[in-house]
Amino acid sequence: MEPIYWNCIIAHSITAFSYFGIPIIIGVFFAKTKATIPPKFWLAFFLSGGFVLFCGFHHLLAIFEKHLAVSLLHLVVLDVMAFVSLSALLYLMPTAYQIVEAIAKYQEDTRELQRSQQMQRLFLDQGPFGAYIKDEQSRVLYYNQEIQSRFSVDSQEWFGKTDSEFLPDPEEGRRVMENDRVVLKTLRPLKLIEEIKMPGNNQPCYWLSFKFPFSDGATGDRRIGGISIDITESIEAQRSLTDLNRQLEEKTLKLEAKKRELIYLSDMADMLYCCESEDEMYQAVALTFSKLFPDMSGCICIIANSKNYVQMNSIWGDERIRTSKEIFSQSECWALRRGKFNLFSSGKSGLVCGHLIQPVSGTHLCVPLFGQGEVVGILHIYALENISPEDRQISEIIARTLGFALNNLSIKQRLTHENLRDGMTQLFNQSYMETITEQRLAEAERSGEPLSVIFLDIDNFKSYNSRYGHVTANIVIQELAKLLLKSIRSFDIPCRWGGEEFVIVMPNMTLEVLRKRAEQLRVDVEQMQLRDGDQILQGITASFGIAVSESGITVKDFLNRANQAMLEAKRTGKNRVMEYVNRYD
Repeated sequence: MEPIYWNCIIAHSITAFSYFGIPIIIGVFFAKTKATIPPKFWLAFFLSGGFVLFCGFHHLLAIFEKHLAVSLLHLVVLDVMAFVSLSALLYLMPTAYQIVEAIAKYQEDTRELQRSQQMQRLFLDQGPFGAYIKDEQSRVLYYNQEIQSRFSVDSQEWFGKTDSEFLPDPEEGRRVMENDRVVLKTLRPLKLIEEIKMPGNNQPCYWLSFKFPFSDGATGDRRIGGISIDITESIEAQRSLTDLNRQLEEKTLKLEAKKRELIYLSDMADMLYCCESEDEMYQAVALTFSKLFPDMSGCICIIANSKNYVQMNSIWGDERIRTSKEIFSQSECWALRRGKFNLFSSGKSGLVCGHLIQPVSGTHLCVPLFGQGEVVGILHIYALENISPEDRQISEIIARTLGFALNNLSIKQRLTHENLRDGMTQLFNQSYMETITEQRLAEAERSGEPLSVIFLDIDNFKSYNSRYGHVTANIVIQELAKLLLKSIRSFDIPCRWGGEEFVIVMPNMTLEVLRKRAEQLRVDVEQMQLRDGDQILQGITASFGIAVSESGITVKDFLNRANQAMLEAKRTGKNRVMEYVNRYD
């Protein structure tokens, strides 16, 4: 019985050691790997551990109990149990750590996945963008807190709904769903700007959306993912910038137009300053109007010297369009009657001028022209469309400028007349005579035509002056000047040389013709009847000297020749015509 007894003792000891060793090893490995048991497996884990420990206690107590005789079969079972327990312990020692480590790694991976999912959820929910997931029918499966906040909805309200069902404008929802179908059809990402109205706000918001297709790993179904960023402020800023650029371009164009207007007005002022006649001024103004207002027509109408009528002087624009009479009375124009501009538009109220040709259409502007403090005419402007206040203001500026220019021209002509004319006879003075004779000599030299001159002096005028006095003598000089003007050609140049001496320059006249003209003029002077009121005055005679130009002759020599011939006529008896004879030939 001894061997059987010790066999039982050894078998129970090995089994108890194995039962105690297995949970101790597993516990050590769990502590070393820091693995944890999921809460739902705690009960099973503790029950299994308790079972193993109690089995160990059972075999440990069996060692110290008095053993009764056992059968061979019982002994075999004890030995097999001891062998299996020890084998299990020995097997678990190299593999238990790997098992526990795998459990710990799985748990760490699970925690990492949870943290990643949590970070992803935080990223989606707290990011400044809208994120959403839809199924193939565009039904919402997920949307983040940004969308919830923007559309004032809770986290479950839109689940299972399409955009056309929850967006304020169903048409906008259909457009969004159409974009979703494009993503599913092409299976490619789509980047676009979507215009969506927010609840309680009539102004649209603009979202920069990135939509992309993907497959659900669990079911294999197609899904649509999307991220949308609110770019309303950027769009509005861009629009504001576009508006500012447009306004800047408009202002630039206006400034360029104003610059061109100033250039045209400045050129007009320069031209008016250089004009020598009123007709030249009217042409300069017409040219300026045609540049400033190419789509308008107009004319300048001037009051006649008699003040009895107004006559069209200069026109511009389409000459086929005649909107005003060419001759009319002052009373037919409201601008002339009132002394201020008159604007009439066929589509609006206004005073219709009588000089407008019927039927009256379009817009008509009459601006009075002032010269020397009084109205001298009008600027009449016609446009198919309305005439803007700016265009009317420019027209008034041109009218005022033309008025100033007319005043200056009048003063200039008066001063020129006084500088060129003799105050008593209104014939040209000696200074002008010398200047114009020099020009005529140059022309004669170039053309080969002769230039002739007559120098005449009243005979015995000092005694005549002593007899009748200076006033009456002046009347005689004036009457002689009138006779000279009547007796010469329009292009001949008469001059009062000084006192009772006169000079006449006659272009394109040969010596033979000059003799006849001078003789006829002498006879006319002799037969001239003179009066001072009712008093009949004594007649006068004059002595004449004539000369014809030669190549290279100067003004001084030319006039001296005629003067010498006149003095010769005086010495030889007066009241006769003498021609210059070159005594050195």
